[in-house]
Amino acid sequence: MRNPLFKKGTTLVEVIVAAAILVLVVLSLVSAYLFSLREGLGVTQRVQAALLAEEGIEAMKWLRDGGWSTNITPLSPGSTYYLVATSSVWQATTSPSMLFGKFQRTMTLYNVNRDTNGDIVSSGGVLDAGTKKVVVTVSWFSAGGTTTRTISTYLTNLFSD
Repeated sequence: MRNPLFKKGTTLVEVIVAAAILVLVVLSLVSAYLFSLREGLGVTQRVQAALLAEEGIEAMKWLRDGGWSTNITPLSPGSTYYLVATSSVWQATTSPSMLFGKFQRTMTLYNVNRDTNGDIVSSGGVLDAGTKKVVVTVSWFSAGGTTTRTISTYLTNLFSD
């Protein structure tokens, strides 16, 4: 005699529900794996970009040390420049260049003003010809669009040339 609670087709419904749950679990695991893989690859690019930005700051310090009036003063404040190393010498140029076929590094200098106490101010004050703010930006294209990393510092005419 048949169990009155057991109806025809109940086993088929249970198999379909179990298969659906299994598919959802597998898809979730695959999605998590792909997300972690994509983020892991993105970390490498972000680290490279940070190192290239830091190298840009160091290149600007090298240019400053090579002669403020020769290397820094001729650069127009607010203009975009590209840093290029040629035969172990850094140069600031207006010609765009790609690094490692992926990254673009730009550098912009800004004038610096100081108040009566000698503190740097964003507006007003007196122009300090011996100090420049340098902003280095590294950008690259990734799957989500263009990504940028920016670092800035102040350069001072240490050697008063």
